[in-house]
Amino acid sequence: MKTAMNLSTRFLVLLAALGFTFAAQAAPSQPADVVIKAATTEFQDLIKQNHEKYRADLPGFYKVVEDKVVPHFDTKGIAQLVLGRNWKTATPDQRTRFEAAFKDSLIRTYARAMLDYHDSVSAEWAPLKAAAGATDVNVNAKIIRQNAPPIPLSFSVHAVGDVWKIYDISVENISLITNFRSQLNTEIKANGLDAVIKKFEDNTYLKQNPPAAAS
Repeated sequence: MKTAMNLSTRFLVLLAALGFTFAAQAAPSQPADVVIKAATTEFQDLIKQNHEKYRADLPGFYKVVEDKVVPHFDTKGIAQLVLGRNWKTATPDQRTRFEAAFKDSLIRTYARAMLDYHDSVSAEWAPLKAAAGATDVNVNAKIIRQNAPPIPLSFSVHAVGDVWKIYDISVENISLITNFRSQLNTEIKANGLDAVIKKFEDNTYLKQNPPAAAS
């Protein structure tokens, strides 16, 4: 059974992902799990050190996420995977608008929750299972919460040039990319791609259609 993912769960997913990508500038020859462990701690420390500043200036925190985190997501690849077959029929302008609006909507949706919950979680990492020299790997972890069951996560990352980049995250074995694609296919079929893009640009889509997770 699937239910709407609550705010704290959504935050945990993105916090772990953002922590990873914040410091993912090491060459892919460095194991991805080593990069993730160090980077998650570094990003959490950044929030702790500047928590009051960021809370008082939320647009400034958006800019920090934009500058420090977003460049390490494979945003074009994610946009293409999320749109699925609709990517092939989208115009270049629609592709560019969707990629930008999807990214910005995620930042605006999750940034405040990141500030609210930054000091209430920790990560437990599983040993990396990947062949030597692999450029597409899964890094598995459990997010440990206070007074709540752990949340299993799996990060799908691949080497793009000399950096690791996230292109999907699975929460309790449910792919966020697959989940978004299913939701968007239905809405695009009913209302058209431009209408969906406009909802992301207005920051209303995620409020009306939160990602789903296993109950």
